[in-house]
Amino acid sequence: MLIIKRFFRYLGRHKYATTIVIFVALIAFLDSNSLYNRYQLYKEESALRSEIEAYRSQYERDTRLYMELQRDPNAVVRIAREKYYMKNENEDVYVFEDETAE
Repeated sequence: MLIIKRFFRYLGRHKYATTIVIFVALIAFLDSNSLYNRYQLYKEESALRSEIEAYRSQYERDTRLYMELQRDPNAVVRIAREKYYMKNENEDVYVFEDETAE
């Protein structure tokens, strides 16, 4: 009982400090903008930014390929041969796969 009285007497003497500590604890842990929520939002934002960067680089690569296809008629033949393994009638296509990549 003596410990409880001392505790409340201590809180009574330091009202403002106690109020500030309680307020900071409420804001930091129980608020909708708590530290945990902010950390989760930060992680989500960084994941979205990396996804945006990946899409941006893919867009730039596809734009360069599109421009090349517009300018060079032989590019269509080259892409058909490289990506889709198409060939002329008098040709054979050999596909080499790297077994160490798996």
